[in-house]
Amino acid sequence: MFAGRFNGPPGSANGGYACGVIAGHVAADLVEVTLHKPPPLDTELLVELAGPVYEVRPAGGDVVAVAKPVDEPIDVMPPVLDIPADAVPALADANHPFRSCFTCGPDRETGDGLRIFAKRITGRSILADRWAPDESLADDGIVRPEIVWAALDCPGGWAAFDRIPGGVAVLGRMTAHIDRLPRVGEQCVVVATSDWHEGRKIGARSALYTGQGELLAAARAVWIDSTA
Repeated sequence: MFAGRFNGPPGSANGGYACGVIAGHVAADLVEVTLHKPPPLDTELLVELAGPVYEVRPAGGDVVAVAKPVDEPIDVMPPVLDIPADAVPALADANHPFRSCFTCGPDRETGDGLRIFAKRITGRSILADRWAPDESLADDGIVRPEIVWAALDCPGGWAAFDRIPGGVAVLGRMTAHIDRLPRVGEQCVVVATSDWHEGRKIGARSALYTGQGELLAAARAVWIDSTA
């Protein structure tokens, strides 16, 4: 079940968070999760092995997501440790399409949402922001894996949005690998970029580092242009 706190677009779970929860049911270091429908909130879901994949669905309902282990390594992008104090957010606050999103929603309070607002880095096709997780995101001081997936999600989405000016995209597929889970209060940096666009599909990569440049986690994703 995806609790209501962890929403993305109104009425559905944050895509990265949902993928991270689902990935936790797959015994592999590198897991790919494909979303077939918006992940429902506050709904009991079954995770069942169906041949080579795991299917996620409500009892008696249609498949919401499919997960599987994969072998293709993630092409990890480098950190950005010198984010300028005057760096501009990728999207103006007034134009945010999902203001209550758990990861990037500007209407979420500190200690509730992650409030990761990916910012443009002048002269580079990279977005970045600082993030320090709070204790509500952790067990025994260690941030839960699905929270790391959520932190990697929206920055890649904002990079994808840059390829469809004025449009909106939603997460279709996400693959992530976690080297180490961050600790509560640890100063982190999230970086993201978009590296391809084909039809309605847009590719993105993101990574989470400590403020000193230690790689914590990395992801690749496919976003779907929902305005095309």
